[in-house]
Amino acid sequence: MTERNSISWMPSWVDTSGFRSFDIGDSLSCLQPTSDDWPVLARGLRRASSQLKELSIREIIAAIDRVAARWCDRSWETRQRARDLAARATGFSLEAIERSFDVELRNYRADSLWRTLHRELGDPRVLDGFRANEHLDGFGHAIGPDITATIFTGNVPGLPALSIVRALLVKSAVVAKVASGEPSFAAQFARSLYEEEPRLGDAVVVTYWARSDQASLQGVLGIAEALIAYGGEDACAAIRAVLPDGIRYIEHGHKFSAGLITRDYLLQHGIDKVADQIAIDVSIFNQHACIAPQAYLVVGDPELTRELGRSLARALDAYADACPVGDLALADAASLQLRRADAAWQAATDEACDLWTSARLDWSIALASEISGEGGGNRYLRLVSVPTLDAGIDALRPFGRYLQNVGLGVPREDHERAALELARIGACRISAPGRMAEPSMMWKHDGHSCVADLVRWCDIEMHALSSPSPSDT
Repeated sequence: MTERNSISWMPSWVDTSGFRSFDIGDSLSCLQPTSDDWPVLARGLRRASSQLKELSIREIIAAIDRVAARWCDRSWETRQRARDLAARATGFSLEAIERSFDVELRNYRADSLWRTLHRELGDPRVLDGFRANEHLDGFGHAIGPDITATIFTGNVPGLPALSIVRALLVKSAVVAKVASGEPSFAAQFARSLYEEEPRLGDAVVVTYWARSDQASLQGVLGIAEALIAYGGEDACAAIRAVLPDGIRYIEHGHKFSAGLITRDYLLQHGIDKVADQIAIDVSIFNQHACIAPQAYLVVGDPELTRELGRSLARALDAYADACPVGDLALADAASLQLRRADAAWQAATDEACDLWTSARLDWSIALASEISGEGGGNRYLRLVSVPTLDAGIDALRPFGRYLQNVGLGVPREDHERAALELARIGACRISAPGRMAEPSMMWKHDGHSCVADLVRWCDIEMHALSSPSPSDT
């Protein structure tokens, strides 16, 4: 266990006397295992995983649910401390952090976890032992890794809970490497697990190492059976280059999300209401999450798109009044100003383009002629007019390899065809405008069964005992 202003978390059984200790900024500290410590940690984490396997999945879900209930309470002291530390690290406003926590942490309530396991594994009790399977005409048992490593990047508040919870659901111990952009939440979350159910908290190690620290990376990869990694293309390629043979690898790399709405949808729902919905899509997580749209395509004439831009400026302004973006780092502020300047030049030289901005740096809307592949973030949205629905889908086609989340606003009669085409070009999630920023735990993240991908199976079949009795089903 570690102090409350540490970005690391060590189980109660760990002897940290030989660990490296260092400070992060002016208020945070970290404990980092040395190369010699990883084999010792591995033995302890395997014991911790064995203890998890003695718990039923019902007991594990109930404990996580109790922890999540506390995290969903804005008045809880631990959440407030985590909010303040995250705001200091990211520059997000306090309310932006609060809304990020609200969206992320409600996913870990019991109903959500049970539904996730039912979707991915069928019968969640296969995690406890052999369960009858009518399709197999036998029995199946799902076994999680003893140790799962997780590598986080970026600065999305609350995101580390997702992979930690997924690993614990399959009764795997966890080593979490936090991101420098937001390093404090994971340790606070691990501590809360320990306080509610020590066997969960004692199965989690949280630490940090620099990207250049290959010794620490190799130490973790040497003990883990599975790895979950987040990052851009270069970071993920660097990890793939050093993966040991046989390790189970789940990668969440660079992604692109966008919205696609038609004139009929706007007229049916009202431009002002749709603008309010898009403002939510753009503003949650300050647009730093991969699920946030970088652009919205509007099927209709350019003047309709311009009208939506004016309404969206009002909606983003109202959202920022209640939830400002926060204090941007100098590099982020400079990048945003450059994007604004480029959009202003386009608007000055092309009458089809336009630009709306807040007085500060809370939001920006560029009416542009095409989607850009450049990075977004900090509530900067491109609006692009397209003549037909098919043209809008075609505009997204070049991004298919990276396409993650599409906010689709079309009449009912066009929805199935458009959704099928978007799925076929690469999208892995389609939601209504206004719901892009709140994916459920049941969503197959990046198109994969992220819980099921962690387990291996053992089946009993073609055996005298393999035919289920009525009491087994």
